[in-house]
Amino acid sequence: MPPGRLPAPPVKRKGTKRKVFGIVFAALSIFPLLLGGVVVLQAYKNHQIQVSNDAFAPVAWHNLKADQIFPDYLGWPRGDEETRAWSRQGIAKEASCNEALRKDFAKAVAAKGCKTALRATYVHIGGDVAATIALVVLDSSGEAEAVAEEFSWAKDPGPLVFPVAVPGTLAAKWVKERALAGGASGVGGDLPYVAAISVGPADGTRDIGVLPGEWRLDGEEETQGYSNTSDILLRGFAHELDSTIMGRGQ
Repeated sequence: MPPGRLPAPPVKRKGTKRKVFGIVFAALSIFPLLLGGVVVLQAYKNHQIQVSNDAFAPVAWHNLKADQIFPDYLGWPRGDEETRAWSRQGIAKEASCNEALRKDFAKAVAAKGCKTALRATYVHIGGDVAATIALVVLDSSGEAEAVAEEFSWAKDPGPLVFPVAVPGTLAAKWVKERALAGGASGVGGDLPYVAAISVGPADGTRDIGVLPGEWRLDGEEETQGYSNTSDILLRGFAHELDSTIMGRGQ
């Protein structure tokens, strides 16, 4: 530098800040697009799941294995969630609604397009109570809802399913004459199925609810106990089957 001359001021590069701002702006502009893409993708996945469930649910009774419809165990006794309260003793062959269900109930479901009835028998952990549960397949969820309402447990319809005895088990003597209580329930919110049940003593060594003299009231309470049991077991079965169908549908 020649003596006596001041150094030239640094040259400002015009546009540097503008470039930085442009980069930041572009990045911020892309973010909503990426977010929108994620939302669209998730909506597409949800749609796929819904379509899959819609297609699977009406044929689940046919596509699921028998022991997936009727699991080995159902329910829990109070205070012990490690031990299931009901164990399956056997699964019956597929039957017509007339073969599997009480006459008036069979007539009602036939009017709603009953296709078939699947049944399985369970025995309580104590070995003294038996139950046969039926899965009734109808044409639509609306028809299933109507039948379930007509024969709901709250209306005390009595046993609706013909019991299935299972030789060589605790349910070997479980027959129609032993069934004392029952009812019907829908399965899930939008499925073409009705679950129905009959409950009673596994071994008929005496007449339940028929007690002499001063014990008569206790006999009535004993019979009511079977009704309460049928409601709890039926709702538990319906909930578990609904979960199975919805899980497989995905």
